[in-house]
Amino acid sequence: MSTFTIIAIPQLVLACAMLALATTQKQRAFWIVGGVFTVSGMVNAIIGISLT
Repeated sequence: MSTFTIIAIPQLVLACAMLALATTQKQRAFWIVGGVFTVSGMVNAIIGISLT
């Protein structure tokens, strides 16, 4: 596994947690942070898969 793939796993877990908080707390900041972590986690995962 590439370093990018290893970094992507906790980012995607954190994104899921932020998006879960966004649905329960109804705050826009959690939506934004969750979306940012989702995109960055997916980019790291794609880079990690392409390097493997």
